[in-house]
Amino acid sequence: MINILFQEADDAKKLFDEMMKSPQHHWRLTYDENAVNVYFHEGTSECIHSLFIPVFTKCIVRLFESRWLLMIITRSFYYENEEEQQQILQLAHSFIDGERYDYRMGKKCLHSREQLIERSLREFLHDGLSFSFESFVKFRLKEYYDRLVHYVELAIDEYKLEQEYQNFVQMLREIVANRSPQMDVIHLLHKNESFHFFDEQFSEIAPTQLKGLIDRRLMVSQPMYIDSFVLAPLVSIAPTVIRLYTNQVDDGIIQTVQNVFQERVQLFPITFFAKLDFVD
Repeated sequence: MINILFQEADDAKKLFDEMMKSPQHHWRLTYDENAVNVYFHEGTSECIHSLFIPVFTKCIVRLFESRWLLMIITRSFYYENEEEQQQILQLAHSFIDGERYDYRMGKKCLHSREQLIERSLREFLHDGLSFSFESFVKFRLKEYYDRLVHYVELAIDEYKLEQEYQNFVQMLREIVANRSPQMDVIHLLHKNESFHFFDEQFSEIAPTQLKGLIDRRLMVSQPMYIDSFVLAPLVSIAPTVIRLYTNQVDDGIIQTVQNVFQERVQLFPITFFAKLDFVD
């Protein structure tokens, strides 16, 4: 038998309920106030290591990982605002799930989070053991906990960048709103990673002419980089309508143009562009 003790009865009940969802062919579970008891039917040592520990590990991750991430966000990095906490938590999960690239560690993680927990359990767990779950987490899951801290740090970096980006976009929106349009319509063609500007009559605006339209104050007064090829000309011209032709709506600059100019942007595929001879 293994006896797992908890400081909070609610945690014991949650673990018991979660583990009861797994097949009970090789062990039997009981729940008693602050404790979960595991009784093994046969081959105890082999059963613990090859069957029970993987199930126990998955239950730990599902039940407690988000809570521990949130504790790191609040207690180690002092984020007190609940909305900020939740945004950072979601970003941390996006790094954990691989939706965002771990630009610090890349593919250097030799062991998954689950493997780190399993390794600690294999070094520790045996038949006849009675232990405090909280003590196990505190003293034996340091490497796993450090991995969670790593993901929170990534999430906070990303959160700060997104906040800066949103502030940057909002600032450009205000500049555009307070400027008189220099042209009513701009046709903007995005093709082969390049952007080409055309006026209302579909005459291309030469790069030198475009450069002359840029308000130089934009290039020196912004806390974030504003590129001189797309954003700076568009913000300087502040057109009433931007007809944007692209086949890559997820492109970063395309997204920023839409975020800044909002309802002024009309999105079309490249095939809609009037100068078909130019496109081909």
